[in-house]
Amino acid sequence: MSTILKALANDDLHVLEITEKRSPERQKLIDLSVTLRAKLEQQLDNKDKELLAQLINTIYDETSLYAQDRFMRGYQLGVLMTAEVFSEKDIFLNQNKLE
Repeated sequence: MSTILKALANDDLHVLEITEKRSPERQKLIDLSVTLRAKLEQQLDNKDKELLAQLINTIYDETSLYAQDRFMRGYQLGVLMTAEVFSEKDIFLNQNKLE
């Protein structure tokens, strides 16, 4: 079995941000969202802060599901493309020499 398949089977793949650096553009957006949230929370009472937290958590959950769907769709497309490449591998062979 290949190393990558063993890692996948044993849940040893490191695919989270720990192994990848964020792009500068993404880091700017993260920093901005933290700043804006802190500013907004200063203006809210406890009830409104709880509502804001629920909104943020709901958006996060939806975004996570959307990312998961995109990943699975992309993976399926990649496998389909790979299958197509392998099904047409004979186009590179000289048929005259094979006969």
